[in-house]
Amino acid sequence: MPLRPVTPEQLQVYGIAIGIEGGAMAAYEYGISYLKKQKFMFNVIKTLKNWTDSVLSLVISVVAYALTANVLPEYGVRAIRVLGSWGVKEAILIGIKHRPGAVLTATDTVEVFGLDPDKEVEVWIDGSKVSFATAPKTDGAGYAKITLPSALSADVHKVLVHTKFKATYTEQYVE
Repeated sequence: MPLRPVTPEQLQVYGIAIGIEGGAMAAYEYGISYLKKQKFMFNVIKTLKNWTDSVLSLVISVVAYALTANVLPEYGVRAIRVLGSWGVKEAILIGIKHRPGAVLTATDTVEVFGLDPDKEVEVWIDGSKVSFATAPKTDGAGYAKITLPSALSADVHKVLVHTKFKATYTEQYVE
């Protein structure tokens, strides 16, 4: 089978597709990080935990691709694939690596998961170590629901929680 030369039109379409894909990925990452700091994401983050956002983006991508692949030009199809690519990447990061996570579920409660099992945890909020009368500890699955000694103010807070070998960091709005 002989190789066909690449036409300028094919290069143009490919360049546009790559530009759209890169722009969409950057906008998505910026948008999510911005929304995490807003009140809108507070209740959503509490319930999403691990898998929901990555699986949802993959499903939306597959459905959109199936419905539009025959009518959209190549760069439109590639733009839809961005969403699916992100979903697969996140599913791999969460599912295979078991990435630890932390969520402020109330002004005085932090839930963590994916840390070292049966270990004491240290909690740092906005750069200051939190002191507890009795050090909190993860369960056999690396999960802990930690009640803070005092409630946090309504603002964006930086939370770092770690055990001996694993740590998780989040910036989240609390109300």
